[in-house]
Amino acid sequence: MILLIMIRLKDNNIKNYPYKPFYKRVGLYIVISFIMVTINFSALFHLINSENGILKLREINHQIKRNSYDLSLIKKTNTALEDKILRFSNKSEENLDLIDEVIRENLGYSSTAEKIIIFKNSSNN
Repeated sequence: MILLIMIRLKDNNIKNYPYKPFYKRVGLYIVISFIMVTINFSALFHLINSENGILKLREINHQIKRNSYDLSLIKKTNTALEDKILRFSNKSEENLDLIDEVIRENLGYSSTAEKIIIFKNSSNN
């Protein structure tokens, strides 16, 4: 396309450029075209691969989705823990059993009236 324009310029504008030979004008047009193509490729490359490019945007969007999922899991866990805390605050027999269960699970305590039986695996001997 550019070459056709340059050829037409040669035919139409010979009188406008009497002091410049045709090959110099063609060379100038080729250099300008090459510079424009190089700038376009460079801009496209940086649009895709730069620090704020399309690939980084996809990675950030994936990270946002993953973090929002993690946040929803944490919120569910917090509501369950709030429910347990509210059950601890009531004064009833059921709460005493719940407190006893939590102490046994998390701290490993047992009462003095209980007997603990530890089974050894025979394959470890």
